[in-house]
Amino acid sequence: MPHSLVHNKSAQTSTWTSPLPYAWLISLRGTTILSMSSIDRHLKIIDAALLSAKIVKDASEASEVLIPLKVTAGIMITILETIRGVKTNKEDWATLGEHLATQIKGMQDNLSRCSIPHSTALLLAVNSYEQKLYNVLTKVRLVSSRGQVEGVFRYRIDKEEIIELNRDVRIYWSDFIREISVQTHETVHRVEKDVNKIKHGVNRVEISVDSIGNDNQINKLAPLLSATGEDHDICLHGTRTVVLKLIREWANDPNAPQLWWLTDVAGAGKSTIAKQMSTEWEREGRLGGCFFFDKTRPETTTRQWFCDTLAAQLANNQPQLRSSIAHGIEEIGPVLAVCLFEKKLQKLVVRPMKDVALVLVIDALDECDERDRALILRNLLCSLSQAPRLKILITSRPERDIAELLGSFQSRTESLHDIELGSNRSDIAAFVKYKMRRLIRSSELTNEEVQQLANRVNCLFILASTACKVVQDSIDPHSTLRELLDPKRNSLADINRLYSTILRKVCKIGQTEQARPSKTQETLIQILKVILVAAVPLTTSVIDALLGIKNTRRAVDFLSSVLSLRSDGTILILHPTFREFLENETEAGEFYINIADAHELVAKGCLQTMSRELCFNICRLESSYVLNKDITDFKERVSKYISKELQYGCIYWPTHVANSNGTSCSGELGTDVVRFTENEYPLYWMEVTSALRKVSKAIGDLQDIGNCSLVSFFSIQQNHLDIC
Repeated sequence: MPHSLVHNKSAQTSTWTSPLPYAWLISLRGTTILSMSSIDRHLKIIDAALLSAKIVKDASEASEVLIPLKVTAGIMITILETIRGVKTNKEDWATLGEHLATQIKGMQDNLSRCSIPHSTALLLAVNSYEQKLYNVLTKVRLVSSRGQVEGVFRYRIDKEEIIELNRDVRIYWSDFIREISVQTHETVHRVEKDVNKIKHGVNRVEISVDSIGNDNQINKLAPLLSATGEDHDICLHGTRTVVLKLIREWANDPNAPQLWWLTDVAGAGKSTIAKQMSTEWEREGRLGGCFFFDKTRPETTTRQWFCDTLAAQLANNQPQLRSSIAHGIEEIGPVLAVCLFEKKLQKLVVRPMKDVALVLVIDALDECDERDRALILRNLLCSLSQAPRLKILITSRPERDIAELLGSFQSRTESLHDIELGSNRSDIAAFVKYKMRRLIRSSELTNEEVQQLANRVNCLFILASTACKVVQDSIDPHSTLRELLDPKRNSLADINRLYSTILRKVCKIGQTEQARPSKTQETLIQILKVILVAAVPLTTSVIDALLGIKNTRRAVDFLSSVLSLRSDGTILILHPTFREFLENETEAGEFYINIADAHELVAKGCLQTMSRELCFNICRLESSYVLNKDITDFKERVSKYISKELQYGCIYWPTHVANSNGTSCSGELGTDVVRFTENEYPLYWMEVTSALRKVSKAIGDLQDIGNCSLVSFFSIQQNHLDIC
């Protein structure tokens, strides 16, 4: 090799832009002569670039972030494989390969750091680079496919084109980096905005997290919806103005006594006033909660659900107190359901209200069990000093035990009769006229007749309301009203006389001579017995099944003035005075109902229903090794295969047996119970109680039966109970 063609480093630096050193090529007879070490070095550069491109392509197939590089890497691999096989200008091709390898690695790094790899702008940048790279591939194929031409001339032409390709690749790369920079800047700007939003939302998130935790705790409460006064009406507009004004003034006066006891006889309208005020205070955001005791709903007549119901309403009505209530639930822990009443009232109701001005409404306290109402009242009175801004409105009949408890405490006691004595008559007249407005408009009744009715109801709202229902529901309102107003019948002397009139009319007593009660009267009394002692409100179809009859719905329709058929099909007594009438032998006469006899009747109906419907694997499960909670359609199976009457019978038959007269093993009911236990029914019964999640209740109720001397039955079943 001539000395003048030896590689000169300074010449290379000034002549070539590539960072790699190139050997001078001498074309002799069309063949380029290079040392083996130079050829190996060039191949290593190309091979390294190929390996890098293949790695990126493989990574792009495995990573969602690098998906846009898949096509780009493929084009680069094709270019590199093409130039690897070229025989001439190897150093120049190696430089191009090194540029491509550097760029594909740079794209991988840039995309890996990009927070939004599939944004439209970024995809457009990658696609643009791919298109330009494809143009490079076309040129590479063109240059590399030319035949070898002897002499330096072809070498120089190829060299110039390769230099141009290198320049194009660098320009394309610069364009791509610029577009990426713009995208990165926009991404950073978006991230900054998101960070600011996050900062502003941190407090909200923390509050939401706390709220979720509070909700989880509050959901552990077991409030009683039927004790919230949902079925009570508010006062007719323009009535009860005096007493409502006084109650509002008392609630707004910080110096007034914390407790107001509104008292009067049954049916005077106390519950309506309680509902009116609780509705007003709820609308104003001042209601803590309310609890309506009701003898017609046995579940409301004890202290069992009192704290949970008030606490749940307090959490709903006053969201700012939810965390305090949730904290109290957490403090009580897993014994929430059996926690001492005093402790639960203190932690869930009194303590959360210690610094707020709220009102509690407790209606018909006299209809709560006497021992429980004493406990409730004593604890409320002792707690008032801890919540000095709390006001409590209590309504009840003037029971002696309530009066004695309140006598030692500074409270306001008012008789509704005394307050409204002057306006009661006009309020009753307005109420009766409002109820009869349809009949007056249709000319079935005159204003004078309606006024006579208002004058005869002795200023008692329940008497007026019931009389209006009797007239409205009758086929001949005019004749019915005349009968009620007949002084000889004296039907409106008091509410009991009116109840007697209603029942006698349904049974047609007095219209025909009869030596003994008619079949209609016997059926009606049976239906009333079930309604009176039912542990929960029952539907007409369930009562039919328990009694083996088919006319409960018809009887309820005839008694719509004293019974209420609700939208869910269950039946309720409209007012506790009707229940009291039926339980009073002197007042009810031939309609008197002995409560123990009523329990025995229902207990027999439950036992007969169970004997008729219980069977092995009642829910038709495929396997007994799977837990109920793990069966996806278990609730649907229970609803489909266990009738409502069987559900009621399995849950409550021990309750009715324990409260009946037939609790001796020698009695008729005792015989029925023992007969029930002498076959396979007890196991089937336990299967149903398990399906209904009532096993613990069943065990407790069986113990009550044992206390009533049916010990033999309980001992027979003890082994079965232990299994559950």
